[in-house]
Amino acid sequence: MKYDCFTNDTYNLYTIETNKFKSGHMEIVFRSEATFENITYISFLISMLFENSKKYPSKKTLSRKLCDLYNVMINGTSSRVGNTIITNAMVDFIDPKYTDMDTLEESIELLFELVLNPNADEFEFDELTFERVKKELAKTIESLKEDPKQSSILNALGALGPDDPRGFNANGDIGVLESITPKKLYDFYKNFLETSSRNIYLIGDLDMKMMNKMIRKYAKFKAIVDVDTEVYLPNLYVKKSNTLVEEANVTQTNLVQIYSFVNLTARERDYVVPLFNMLWGSGSLESKLYKSLRGENSLCYNVNTYYQKYDRVIVLHTAVDDSSVTLSLKLIIAALASIKKGKLTEDELENVKNLLINSLHLSLDNPDRLIDMYVFKNLVGLKSIEERIDEIRSVGLEEIIAVAKKMRLALTYKLRGE
Repeated sequence: MKYDCFTNDTYNLYTIETNKFKSGHMEIVFRSEATFENITYISFLISMLFENSKKYPSKKTLSRKLCDLYNVMINGTSSRVGNTIITNAMVDFIDPKYTDMDTLEESIELLFELVLNPNADEFEFDELTFERVKKELAKTIESLKEDPKQSSILNALGALGPDDPRGFNANGDIGVLESITPKKLYDFYKNFLETSSRNIYLIGDLDMKMMNKMIRKYAKFKAIVDVDTEVYLPNLYVKKSNTLVEEANVTQTNLVQIYSFVNLTARERDYVVPLFNMLWGSGSLESKLYKSLRGENSLCYNVNTYYQKYDRVIVLHTAVDDSSVTLSLKLIIAALASIKKGKLTEDELENVKNLLINSLHLSLDNPDRLIDMYVFKNLVGLKSIEERIDEIRSVGLEEIIAVAKKMRLALTYKLRGE
């Protein structure tokens, strides 16, 4: 694979030239500050932009165009990464050797048509499209309440504070959504283009110099933007852990714990904690928590821990009968204590290393994952797969024990069931 970068006035084009795939993939990647309102506005906006455009003002006309281009796939997503919202406008197209160069260019043009020429007049978005997308987004936000696992995790993170991005719903807030009008969203859209930094990423078996010229024809961004905000959230300061209990009409109590760390080094953050997390709760059926809570005591169907690197926390979730909560908490403490005391084997560590390394190898077979790694290389200095594998291989048991001792319980949350 050949990596390259083409500098343009209002964006950079980052390319990966490879004949490994029979299709090409391109993303326009925007970066914005993660605020409570921005989450909802951007989630709403990206759905609006991929519903239709000025040139293709209905879902039907847009679908016909996609069929004309051999079912080219277009999509828009947004996600919070620490203190940043990453917004992706994407197109997947067939390698031009199987179609023709005109189809390729029209596919590229279509993506910029959707992003830069929305279905709006000079003041506001098309009202019919607006109301339809708003209704669908409201359903998506409200549906979270029907998922005890996801809602309990979000409620726990939300308890960290109203302005803490860790607790923001990735789809947005229903109160903010209800306040948005077609004009407000269009004003936000214009400001978004002017204030969000953007770069373009492209992977495929393509003449990248030629692609740079082609993309330049359609990437008519007007503003030069350089957003230089810290991606990682500040450490979660824990003076004393809190316990929060809420009632719900669910069959089991959803138990969530949030842990932070003190004085992690960059190596620990990037390589040691992921391995510790797999050993403790997320690696496999052999993790300490799974064996203790389910295998030995049959308290739950599953238990998982999620390492949110850019949030600097680990989130633990399980669902147990309410009468088993006290025992479950004792077993969670005991599982962590066993790692702190060094009750681990080299074989256990080697197993999770192999799991993590295999996952990295699999990413080489996915163009989307390759683009993601390129994005994060530019965003936070993510190392190459080879370098990361070397770092993972070098982690020792003493480092696992050390990060376990740096963990601090910030919050215990119980969504209490019947």
